[in-house]
Amino acid sequence: MIQINFVWLLVISSVNTDDIVSIDQFVASIKYCRNKDRLVTSEENDEYLLISAEIDTIIVMECRFCNDKEERQSKIWYYQDRFKETPEKEIELGMDNNVSFNRIYTTSDLSLVIKEIAVTDAGIYLCHGEEGQEIENKFNYRLEPIFKEHGVLYTEQGNITDWEKYREIYLASVTTRFAVSQMFELAEIREVGVTLQVISEWAPWSPCEHCVRNRGIKRSVGNCRLKRQINMTIANKSDSSIVKFFQKSPSLPCKAILLEEQFPAVSSAVRRLPEFILKEVCKKCPRVKKIKDRKFKYIKRFVLAEGAYLTIVCPESTMDTKVSWKKDSITLERGVRQSFRKLDSEARVIVDAFGTLYLIDVSTHEEGNYTCYINNVNMMQVKVIVIPKTRLLTQELLRHLGYLGFIFLLCSFCYCSGLVYTYKQRDKFDIAVPKKDTIDKEEQMPFID
Repeated sequence: MIQINFVWLLVISSVNTDDIVSIDQFVASIKYCRNKDRLVTSEENDEYLLISAEIDTIIVMECRFCNDKEERQSKIWYYQDRFKETPEKEIELGMDNNVSFNRIYTTSDLSLVIKEIAVTDAGIYLCHGEEGQEIENKFNYRLEPIFKEHGVLYTEQGNITDWEKYREIYLASVTTRFAVSQMFELAEIREVGVTLQVISEWAPWSPCEHCVRNRGIKRSVGNCRLKRQINMTIANKSDSSIVKFFQKSPSLPCKAILLEEQFPAVSSAVRRLPEFILKEVCKKCPRVKKIKDRKFKYIKRFVLAEGAYLTIVCPESTMDTKVSWKKDSITLERGVRQSFRKLDSEARVIVDAFGTLYLIDVSTHEEGNYTCYINNVNMMQVKVIVIPKTRLLTQELLRHLGYLGFIFLLCSFCYCSGLVYTYKQRDKFDIAVPKKDTIDKEEQMPFID
């Protein structure tokens, strides 16, 4: 066994360590959009959609209503601080052609993407035309970073009766504490006319899922929110910074980092409260349609050595056709240089303006299923397999070893494991029972009859 490990050691040591790329850990993005038919309770509550985003996550804010078709009109994203003390300013987007290198950028459908959320990203984000078009539609979002949870996130779940019990145990008890506690911070908030309440803010219902005989379950997440009410008769007599703070913050996430910075006692009371998942029986199960003729007209398969280059043209494409590419389920945008290796210094996957796909210096990160579509018609499916250098080196080494090398490795293995082989005829080995006298002799070599 020592000899075989030695051969593998030779193979591994012969690989250039400069070609090793660290593994990228992909983080799923969370999309947010405004509901066109949302319930408007007051002007200040409808001013923006409150987003609670964990540190180091990815969010996508859409510049259109939920489920609306893609907007083609030119739009611009603006930023303003959360208290509106400074005027709106146009957001500075990343300018690198390789999207994976940009932290903030817009997509082809005008959605704003922010990666690796930081505390400094907090504020109000607005999307409207250059001359103020569609400001009344209020594609506005307020981003509030929240603490990143480590380990399993604890939540309560059940029907509306279970939520009532949850509300009394968790939310109502904390609201009562805010109303009667003599802790200095809480008493000071009440003195300036501010009343705090903990509520559940319900997210839209999910589709009807887990359907059996046209009956399923739908879910809505009750996000924990700190809501305030201000007695203006008392508040107008005070110039306290507390009033100014809560006037601009009608609602805040319970886990908001801002709360910890401004009101530690309030934050400690609400930060650990679990959220509630409301479940209800639903009958509007989506119909499962049998999709016909989803097969691709052309199917190809490429096996590439690591470091190879490949150019693929979508069949039947012309200057007048619309060509689109996907890698697995990821859309590859035309004219955008992309990389699936976060620490890579160059883009490896390119779709040019004519719809031609280029794979450059491939590795296992570029391995997968590539599909092209012409005018939304399934045209070609390409499976790309990349053979690592270590595997190629091993195969080449075994080919060079040949027949004699194989005998040498096999005999060495048998000697180390205590077996004695007898050679009877060419290309045939039979295992023999070890002889007693040969085993007793010190350093006895295997023999060949």
